[in-house]
Amino acid sequence: MKSGRPMTDSSPLRGLINDTAINVVGLLQSEIGDHREYAFRLDLLPLGDELAARHVAGEIRLTRLRDRILADVVVTAAVYLECVRCLRTYSQPARAEIAEEYWQTIDVRTGFTVDPEEAVVEEEERFTIDDNHELDLREALRQHLVLALPMKLDCGDKCPGPPGMVTEDDNTIDDRFAALANLLENRKD
Repeated sequence: MKSGRPMTDSSPLRGLINDTAINVVGLLQSEIGDHREYAFRLDLLPLGDELAARHVAGEIRLTRLRDRILADVVVTAAVYLECVRCLRTYSQPARAEIAEEYWQTIDVRTGFTVDPEEAVVEEEERFTIDDNHELDLREALRQHLVLALPMKLDCGDKCPGPPGMVTEDDNTIDDRFAALANLLENRKD
């Protein structure tokens, strides 16, 4: 992975294209501390309502723990947002580093449900490995990319400001905003 961890011959880099589910049965049967590494790419990842991340890419390192798998992920994406000042759509780059644990629900060797008392976690919600021994990163990616977005949706320093404030042809102030312009001119610094 680009995060500085060397790859070994025992853990070749695997690739995922437009998929976020990884079958981890082999990793669950391996020794504690073993790992697998993946590169992934998604054309589109819905983030909620009409919001979506595009050109999602990153690297994953899955590490076998006693009764769970630790997923370390570095992800980048572009999210198209609407600027709150000029109301234009712009591309906002997003980057997240994720470290989430995925708990077993079915023991891979016995096929029995893992006893909930053995997998007590303080948090109300936790990520799990499904009955088919697949670990799906989709929800973790979604949550962390949403958290990586800025609180103020602003297209940047070159934002033209509210639409109609300055006319495009002669840089004069629209009459509807003249009172606001006067306030700015009369403001003492």
